[in-house]
Amino acid sequence: MKKRLLIMLVLMLPFGAAAQTPGDLFDSIHVVVNPSGKALDPLAIYAPSCDKSLHALCKQATGWLTHDMRISGVFKVLNPKSFIADPAKESLGNTNWSAWVSVGARYLIKCRIRGTPKHVNVDFRLYSVVAKATIPVHWSHSANMGKKGLYKAVSSFADGVIQAVTGSRGLFDSRILYSVKLAGFERLIGAVNMDGTHRRVLVSNKTSNMFPAFGPGGRLLYTSFLPGIPSLYLGRHRLTRDKYQYRSAEYCASKGLIAASVDMGGGQSDIVLVDPKTGRVRKNLTHSAADEVSPSWSPDCKRIAYVSNVTSTLQIYVMDANGHHKRRLTMLGTYNTSPAFGKDGVVLFSGMDEFVYDIFSVDMKGHITRLTQNQGSNKDPAWSPDYRYAVFVSNRSGGWNLYVSTPDGRYQFKITHDGARYATPAWAR
Repeated sequence: MKKRLLIMLVLMLPFGAAAQTPGDLFDSIHVVVNPSGKALDPLAIYAPSCDKSLHALCKQATGWLTHDMRISGVFKVLNPKSFIADPAKESLGNTNWSAWVSVGARYLIKCRIRGTPKHVNVDFRLYSVVAKATIPVHWSHSANMGKKGLYKAVSSFADGVIQAVTGSRGLFDSRILYSVKLAGFERLIGAVNMDGTHRRVLVSNKTSNMFPAFGPGGRLLYTSFLPGIPSLYLGRHRLTRDKYQYRSAEYCASKGLIAASVDMGGGQSDIVLVDPKTGRVRKNLTHSAADEVSPSWSPDCKRIAYVSNVTSTLQIYVMDANGHHKRRLTMLGTYNTSPAFGKDGVVLFSGMDEFVYDIFSVDMKGHITRLTQNQGSNKDPAWSPDYRYAVFVSNRSGGWNLYVSTPDGRYQFKITHDGARYATPAWAR
């Protein structure tokens, strides 16, 4: 019974929050999901020229590339049924530009795949239909690849296309960590690529493992009940060995410190700094009778966003990295949680509105923007490494799945489809 209570306490948000009533939250910002931002560029992906023995692999490669372009938040992939170009005359070196102008394409991708299923050679090209020219793309691939190599080549080319068009490289091969609730109180930690592929289990030991993050050297930092109380781990190594109860934690590389939420025995949680080498608490940043949880470093590690119930409601606060100059950011709502500090002082968070969670952002002046609305419950936001995307969990289609969104919420893409009760994603920085 004691272990069950500990799990409940770790998963709960700060204690003592006011009861919620429908319609009293975010009434002043009940707006449609932010419609600002650049419109998607029309992109045509032409069926690859393939050897007959590679038909299945060609279909897979086209599917991978199409999926990546659709979830990029940059392109609107055109329906191949609308294409009017003559297949007999189209090749990597020959393009009927008027045929692609007619279907509304601004960009065009072509591909040629040769070889055998175990020895594949591939060539991709990106074209500007407007300029009637090839656009150089930086990508890597090997000769005589297998299926795994082909997937990596497609991801590399997709990343290069995003870089060629936007100036910043794509993230399709990047890792998103998550926790998943299994039977009883068991939770595992896994990872998946941005495009939803290559899902793998990282920690599963018949107990609760949660709040995954990236620690020193990209090692997995997380909270585990393996020792009987919630403790911090780095990979398989137990980091904290005191009697404190740890919740979420986040690592700052430039300072070489971990900011963590911990109950040090007083029945409430503080934000502390932990030495990632010794596991010892270096400094208590909050020293409050209230609960403070969910620390999130700013990109420059000069500030920390966190949640506090000092006002008897759950609100997002920010303080300097030394614990000074604490101030409240959110002035609307009574149940705001899970801050994720981004660039330019923008903090993502989850807010409960009419008993449903939605994703919002708040800047350092307290201006709030809504990212989700009327799409089920949405929570646990996290930024991508370049801050061009957000990842969060949503139950809008049944179960809890991972979604990727542009920062303004205009374009949202589901990347997992099994409703496996995903929670607290973290994207590699």
